Amino acid sequence: MRPTLGSLAALASFAGAAKATAPGEASYQADAAAKNHGEVPMIRSYFFVGGKYIPHENDSENHVLVNQMYVEKLVPPHGVTQPHPIVLLHGRGQMGANFLNTPDGRRGWASDFVAAGYEVYIADEPFRGRSPWEPGHGSATLASYSAEKLQQRFTAAERYKLWPGAERHTQWPGAGVMGDPVFDQFYAASIQFMPNSPFEQAAAQEAGAALLDRIGRPAVVVGHSQGGPLPLLIADRRPELAAALVLLEPAGPPFHDAVFSNATNRDWGVTEVPMTYEPPVADPATELVKAVRTYQDPPRLACTLQADNPPPRQLVNIAGKRILVVTAESSYHHVYDHCTADYLRQAGCQELEHVYLEDVGLKGNGHMLFMEKNSHHIQKFLQGWIEQV
Repeated sequence: MRPTLGSLAALASFAGAAKATAPGEASYQADAAAKNHGEVPMIRSYFFVGGKYIPHENDSENHVLVNQMYVEKLVPPHGVTQPHPIVLLHGRGQMGANFLNTPDGRRGWASDFVAAGYEVYIADEPFRGRSPWEPGHGSATLASYSAEKLQQRFTAAERYKLWPGAERHTQWPGAGVMGDPVFDQFYAASIQFMPNSPFEQAAAQEAGAALLDRIGRPAVVVGHSQGGPLPLLIADRRPELAAALVLLEPAGPPFHDAVFSNATNRDWGVTEVPMTYEPPVADPATELVKAVRTYQDPPRLACTLQADNPPPRQLVNIAGKRILVVTAESSYHHVYDHCTADYLRQAGCQELEHVYLEDVGLKGNGHMLFMEKNSHHIQKFLQGWIEQV
């Protein structure tokens, strides 16, 4: 059964515009031809948030700063015209530069939002990019993804067909394999990451809360993939400073992995670290009572959610938030993002909308949707949703 799309009628003008522009090859070629002339002026600054001092190599006389997060602030040169700042959070093995430009040289979502009058914040999450990792802190080593794995899952999924619908992937610019210049640019920006998800999430939550404190007014927090649960965690810590949350194919589904493995993950439902439930949860293994929900539509995986009895515990700090979950047509998330959406609704997030991009005329996208040929059309759709917050 198709998950409810919520109040998409209110976005008709944006969805209609996306369909009318038919973001196919002709539209992409015109966009690519103008890529060197399409950047927008902006005022840029940067700063760090979060972090704490710990002894350096167990020497109490010397200290190093850890868990800090690098942030770039981008504002329109003639002033901000939109009420809510945008915070952009990347996924695993990536960094904030993802949102500055696409691998084929077109302007990225950061510029699109600045052009629309938004104040934009782009982070390098802790231990990635310009947010330093102290060797041994949280993990003995860092990990990385092979080029082949990114081809299979992100850029050339249609060649490998590892999940239902992968063959519909058409929006990656270029061949999507090693040796293709666009892929090589994409992979060159793929960086090491910490193979300790709970430690990583906890540090990003603290730094994200510090970022909202520094911004000082309610922001729209956008997270992609491994960074997808971070808007939930940050809003849980600073509910008064989170105007709305956008989860772009967030890490999931609840409690265990899917498609590539069935490993146990996300002990707190949709996160690796504690969230605020009512009644309170101290031990999620026993207090978040689980049940399996099945769906009639074959491509939809069964979901592990909270059981109906006892009544599902509620995520009280985010229950009233506007939340948008976005899923691309040909991504592996297409078979399980409904589980994340249904878990959050069950936990009280009744203002959540789950949008499959093909349902608003945006077809053929994979997991890296904000880098693909029709990235500007997807941004316009998101902007339309954000402007109603």
